[in-house]
Amino acid sequence: MSIPETKTQTVVWTVFVRITHWLVALFVIVNFFNDTGFWHRFIGYFCLALVFARVCYGLWLTKAVSSKFYLPTIANIKLHVHEIRTQIFAPHIGHNPLGQLAVYIIWMLIVLLAVTGWLSRTDTYWGEDWPVDLHMFFSNVLQGLVMLHIAAVVLMSKLQKKNLLKQMISGKPSDTTR
Repeated sequence: MSIPETKTQTVVWTVFVRITHWLVALFVIVNFFNDTGFWHRFIGYFCLALVFARVCYGLWLTKAVSSKFYLPTIANIKLHVHEIRTQIFAPHIGHNPLGQLAVYIIWMLIVLLAVTGWLSRTDTYWGEDWPVDLHMFFSNVLQGLVMLHIAAVVLMSKLQKKNLLKQMISGKPSDTTR
């Protein structure tokens, strides 16, 4: 379910959404290269807090239509795949159905990373390999999904003739043809 675009639409992404997006992106990258220790844990838990704040914002605090959540249906996903194949897109703002689904998976992975990271430090599981192994697995899946996200932004920007990166920086709608 894409959200219809209107001529009066002046904000695609609110300041809060953009700040949380870029902070989570930065911290995920930093933590991927910062293997362990205090700062790894601090950044990981801070990411968890940002995800929690973003979920609260999307569910209850925002009036911005593009920042609210929706559950993509199979029909929505099939329609979006059809749009990609035909390269004819219905005007919309916010995430397309596959993008919205990816957001939920990314956030779930961040939660799972926080939980497995915490478990690996508890007395009960101290010295156990499986929490660390699971943590590394979730980290690798997240990194793969991040690369897929970047590729999808580039592809959809070209197909829709919209600069989606610019939208996530400025918050305003933009066409690559301007």
